[in-house]
Amino acid sequence: MAVYEKGKETRRKLVLVTNQMLKNKKASNITVRAVAKEVGCSPAALYRHFDNMEYLIVLASIHFFENYITDYGKLMESEKDLLKQYLKGWKIFIKYAFERPDLYYRLMWGQFNASFSDALSEYIELFPLKVSFSIPDYFYTMLFNSDIIERDYIMLKRAVNKGFLSEEDARYFSISNPLIVKGMLEMYMDKENSQRKQASLECSFLIEKNMEKIFGISPDKKILKANDLQTV
Repeated sequence: MAVYEKGKETRRKLVLVTNQMLKNKKASNITVRAVAKEVGCSPAALYRHFDNMEYLIVLASIHFFENYITDYGKLMESEKDLLKQYLKGWKIFIKYAFERPDLYYRLMWGQFNASFSDALSEYIELFPLKVSFSIPDYFYTMLFNSDIIERDYIMLKRAVNKGFLSEEDARYFSISNPLIVKGMLEMYMDKENSQRKQASLECSFLIEKNMEKIFGISPDKKILKANDLQTV
């Protein structure tokens, strides 16, 4: 047990150090040697804990995903209107995704997506979520699904079951809304922070416009203000 815990603690350190590096560097600029040196182990020792550097970077990237998970969990507890909950959930995702579009894009659509579910499971084992509220099982079902279209549909299916949304609309939104976000993230991947912040507002606006037949949003509705994203 002591050996296991020691190994687990080393894995935590490796993930945290890599995450710290990701705050100032792109994933492609982080090396095994640099991480090992910071932790105080050899590059060979790092490979005893992780199969490859890419998987370690995926784990470290999920650290940026944790606030989204927590905020979405709070939303599910506070907002009982399923369609409003869905829309606000996208606003939360967009808020964090445009802070680090490179990492969110790779986790949801890019090279990190294939290992996302396994990495998320291991991340939660290494860093258990500290929440003061109950997260329903279907949220975890959604969370561990690496296919973002299916993830989106899982959340919409509840509204279908309650008769608030048609099956056709649920399928349409679960495809079109992720595509809107994906396209915007691609466009603003390497832009300055101020440009990404404005893009996040525009992206939220596009999601609302896409759903206006459900929510009755006026065509001349203005783009959301920055503080709207902070209060969802």
